[in-house]
This record gives sequence, C-alpha cells and structure tokens, in this order.
Amino acid sequence: MRLDPFSGPYSRDPATTWRRINATARSISYDDDLEMWLIAGHDNVRTVLSDTARFSNAATLAPITALTADAADILAGLDAPAVAVAADRPQHLRTRAILRALMPATAVRAEQQWGPLVAARTNDLIVDMKVTEPADLMHFAVQLPLLVIHDVLGLPTTAAPQVRAWTDDFAELVWGNPSPEAQIAQAYSSVTLWRYCADIVNGRADRGDYGPGLIGELLRYRNNDDSNLTIAEVAALALNIVGAGWITTAGALGNALAHALADPGRWAQLADNEHYLNLHVEEALRHSPAIDGWLRLTTTDVTLDGVTIPTGGRCLVLIGAANHDPAVYAEPDVFDPRRGRAGQHLAFGAGPHYCIGAALARLELTTALRALAGRLPDLAVADGFRQQFKTSAALRQLTRLPVRQQPPGRCPIAHGTTAGPRS
Repeated sequence: MRLDPFSGPYSRDPATTWRRINATARSISYDDDLEMWLIAGHDNVRTVLSDTARFSNAATLAPITALTADAADILAGLDAPAVAVAADRPQHLRTRAILRALMPATAVRAEQQWGPLVAARTNDLIVDMKVTEPADLMHFAVQLPLLVIHDVLGLPTTAAPQVRAWTDDFAELVWGNPSPEAQIAQAYSSVTLWRYCADIVNGRADRGDYGPGLIGELLRYRNNDDSNLTIAEVAALALNIVGAGWITTAGALGNALAHALADPGRWAQLADNEHYLNLHVEEALRHSPAIDGWLRLTTTDVTLDGVTIPTGGRCLVLIGAANHDPAVYAEPDVFDPRRGRAGQHLAFGAGPHYCIGAALARLELTTALRALAGRLPDLAVADGFRQQFKTSAALRQLTRLPVRQQPPGRCPIAHGTTAGPRS
C-alpha cells in the first residue's frame, strides 16, 4: 500500500487513490517514501483515533516533510503549550473539559448561541457576491468560516486577511511538501500567528478587560489563577481554534457546495427541505472529508489487523479511505445523501479528540447551503470546471469553484468525475 499525497492525480481525484487502497489485501503497511505507517479501513481508523493511550497526538502537528535546520530553528519559536489538538492525557482531558463547558456540542445549542451570528455573516457575504460573470464560490466558502471564527473567539475581523495567510502557511508547512525556501517563510508565519494570539491574550489579561468571545470567556474562567489556566494555555487554545476552526470548515463547505451544484435537483432541495439539507451535509462530510488524513504516534508496540507497528511509529490515519470503505458503505464513491449509515463517517474524528467544533461547522454548512440555494436558485458551475484540491497530505480544500448565474428556466448541467466530485 503506497500513497503519494503530493502528486497531481491525488490532488485532482483523491477518491481514486482511496479506492485502490481499500482494494489492497492489507489495510496497514509501511510507506518507505513517507516513512510512515499508513492505516486504512473504517474499523482500524476508528480504533486508532479513539485509542489515545497507544496512539499519541504528539506528532499531530509535526511537519510531514522534513524541515531544514534553518526552518526548524525558526519554528522552535512556536513554543505554545500542548492544550488540545496535539495534547495527550491528562492535559487534553483538562483543557477539553473547559472548552466543552464553553462551546455548544449539539445542533440546538449551537443554533441558540451562534445561529444569528452565522446567519448575519452569511447574508452579508451573499449580498456582496457578484455572479453576473463567473465568480469563485471558494471565496465565500473561505470568508464565512474565517469571519465566524474571529467572531466566536472575539478577535478583530480587520486582522482576518492576515490570519488567513498565516494559517495557510502553517497548514502548508505541516501537511504540504514545501521547498526549503518556502519552509523559511512558512515557519516565520507560523510563529507570527502564535505571537499574535499570545499578544491578544496577554494584552487583555494585563488590562483586566477580557473582551468578547471565547477568549474573554477563557480569561474569565482563568480568574487570574494559573491552576485553572495559564495565560499561555489561553493563548494556545486561541491558536488551536483559529488555526483549525476556519480552514477545515472552508474545505468542507466548498466540497458540499460542489456536490450540490453537480445536480440541479440537489441544489433546489437545499433551500426549503431541511431533512434533505442535513442529509446532504452528512454525505458531503463522508464522501469528501475536509481532513482525509491525520497523524498519530505509537507509544508502545501495537498489533492492529494482524500487523505490528513498533513503538514510536509515525502513523498517517487515512480518514478519506475509511469513509470510502466498501465494507461499511455500498458504492462508496457515489454521492448519495439518502444512503444508510452516513452518520458513521469519521470526518470529525472519533473518541476523546472528536472535533470540538463539529456543531459549529455543521451550523455553518447548513446555514450557508440553505441561504445560497434560496437566494441564488439559478446558480450553476461555470463551464469547463475541473476540480483541483490544494496539495496536502491531510486537508482537502478546492482551489477554486467557479460559478455563474444560469438563465432562468434552464437547468445546470451536472458534471462528472472529471468536472467535479463523483456523484
């Protein structure tokens, strides 16, 4: 079993690679080129994501591509404590419990707390859209979660363009295959993003004016007591949330939009069929997860599915392949919102590290799809569109999604595997 996550074919059509991996006799093997264990199979992936004792999160944000000495020296300045994404027990349990008390985990609570905010941001972006000529809908898919996560944290939205650039650089450094020269710039960006979060938190703590949003709530929870949370931990939580809270949702929203626009019947239902809307979102998350690979590090020798992974083995957990496991999903490459067991997908992970922002992400996807389909019923994918994802071993985000207004009374033409997600 081999994986070339930085190749052109994988960036254009990862599902073909998942299909090949799922067809191999062994679902776990060592990739000499990546120097990592590849883990496929729905049951295997769920086991690894859920087993935080034998599979550590310490390697989650360690770059896949080896850094040059200069880039590594720069990145050492990102000295944020491990609090959430890259933390293990007991630190992870402690900080996650705090976040769970402050962040809604259900659809009802998410709607109550963030529904008006997400609806307002969605409306403003739609009003500003100009689709009289081909427009890139990925601009909307990026801007909505980017602005929402600033609102949720209480960060100034004037900094959103710069935060986006820093986050993109960090994602490329960790999950991409950057050149030595690019590594230097991306390492500086990563450290700058951390310093930005730290400066915001330190400034509010020093002034005693904790401000709005989740940062303010975390500082109030801290209550000037390091035994509750340290200032560095508050800043690190802000870094984790701003780093992961928009880029993954942008990928998921772009993928869900592409699937909707691939079939005029789907697009029409999104506006006023709430049941179908929710089914569509879950199937998009299953079929085209925004995170299709994740890293773990074995803390002991682990035998899984008949294969022994040694202590210290770096594992790439193939969520995309798991979501296309034919043992769980019939015709997994087909986009079918009414399929059974779609809710068993692993797009948000599993176990103790299940995505803390899943309810917010679902709220953003349903709000955006409902509003766009209702306000722009004649939206269609521009002629000649061919899907292309950003080059990454983990993040699956379309580089562009060109759309246009279809003349009223004409149906958009659904695109096939070469022109968009397979349906």
